[in-house]
Amino acid sequence: MEIAILNALGAGGHGDVFIGQRRDTGDKVVVKFLRESHLADARKRFAREVRILGKKLRGIVPLLAFDLNGERPYYVMPFLENGAVTRLAGSLTSEQLHTVAKETAFALHQLHTSAIAHGDVKPDNLLITSDGHLVLADPLGNGWGCTVIFSEEHGGTPGYWAPEIKNGAKITQEGDMYSFGVTLHHLATGLVPTDDRPLDPTSFSNIPARIREVIGACCVADPAARPSARDVLRIVNGENWADIQRVRLNWTIGIGLAGVGLLAYAILDDAA
Repeated sequence: MEIAILNALGAGGHGDVFIGQRRDTGDKVVVKFLRESHLADARKRFAREVRILGKKLRGIVPLLAFDLNGERPYYVMPFLENGAVTRLAGSLTSEQLHTVAKETAFALHQLHTSAIAHGDVKPDNLLITSDGHLVLADPLGNGWGCTVIFSEEHGGTPGYWAPEIKNGAKITQEGDMYSFGVTLHHLATGLVPTDDRPLDPTSFSNIPARIREVIGACCVADPAARPSARDVLRIVNGENWADIQRVRLNWTIGIGLAGVGLLAYAILDDAA
């Protein structure tokens, strides 16, 4: 695929992003180059990002082409002229917020069921397609804008990252869900999150009930107490988080009791 670079779009932790144009079709595309191509770890992270995009998961920005072996590795994505959802923060209707919650949770569910954590969930990485849907871009923390990268499997964006990620833990699915909750709060209220300003409960009053429930569930300190992406889909579709938690607890207890039973059976069998 031959591409003519038109102009710069942005820069992030390790990448430079440009708008280009395909010579064969004339379509505009986005080309992301690895800036620190001389670093082996940076190349490894970039290749991992390409592999994830190459899985063609629904709800994730599609990969059009890539070159990981050149002097300056790059990959190509469609150019989505509607940009990121960030510009709509604070002005989304209740119906639009529910759509954002569903489509983002679905994209995260696709990643998480493939055993992948995104690592940098934020409005800037939610892109609007030409038909008004959302796709999630930039997996595993190689972010545009103010993303911070520590080392392999670490990263995130201040204000959006979970407390444990901020303190240096590896990116996880549970961390994604915290960032998802903060993202929803930003989009619902227009309030840009910062590390030194926790979510303000007084800002919740005008947020739709289901969205408010998702934010509250996701943005708890204990990673194990956060809902999964699938749980969020259930909440947005009308189930109560308390009911989901109760079923999850009963299932965990059941698995634990089954394990104890098997252990006891094994001990008695050995004794016999």
